[in-house]
Amino acid sequence: MAEFNPTSGSTGGSASAADVGSALRDEAGKLADKSMSTGVEAAQAVGKAAENAAQALDESLPMLAGYVRQAAQHTNEFADSLRDKKAEELLTTAMTWAREQPLLTLAGAAVLGFALSRVAKSGLAPSDGSGDGSSTGDLP
Repeated sequence: MAEFNPTSGSTGGSASAADVGSALRDEAGKLADKSMSTGVEAAQAVGKAAENAAQALDESLPMLAGYVRQAAQHTNEFADSLRDKKAEELLTTAMTWAREQPLLTLAGAAVLGFALSRVAKSGLAPSDGSGDGSSTGDLP
């Protein structure tokens, strides 16, 4: 059994708090980078889908196809910029931008909060339609 050392406040274990903190930081970084690679793949898939949609719209709505093609190009550029950065760099960039644009950050947070509340409410809605009376199944 390890003895408690009152001067250092530890039980004599070989791992110090700095070592544990460093290991946790490294693991968190690896997980964040893995999540980012998944995000890059998702952004690439969205860009590819937008390119396909633009091709389908070329004949019938060429002006709309141009807008969709631009969105696809921006999405692909975004995916490329994500691929080239580490999660820590992106977090630093986001924090700097939030400090420079506090009103846009607040507005974005409000929109995101509204969207998440809508998603949460839709997930809590009863599936048989008997909860809020908005179902058209009650009509004669």
